[in-house]
Amino acid sequence: MHSFLGYSWAEIASILAVISVLFSGIYWLIRHGAKVLNNAISAGTFPLQQQFKELNDTIKQLNSNFEEQRNSLKELENEVDRHHDELIKQDKRIENLERDKK
Repeated sequence: MHSFLGYSWAEIASILAVISVLFSGIYWLIRHGAKVLNNAISAGTFPLQQQFKELNDTIKQLNSNFEEQRNSLKELENEVDRHHDELIKQDKRIENLERDKK
């Protein structure tokens, strides 16, 4: 009973220790490799990220400009409507004056 599958308990402990060290090393390599790869991807896409940020800022500015233009157009429409109403009133006054003159 001092052995298991033909190996002594000391040999089994040594095998388990080696397997544990191998799995720990593989785990570290995978994590380190993923971190290095992630950093490389971030560094490689940094110019693209900056361009997207600039594009986003430009789109926000354009939206703001369009909103200002829309407000200006609305004010202009109101002004035109007001002038139109004034012209109608003036036209009626002229008609009344001409009618009274006759």
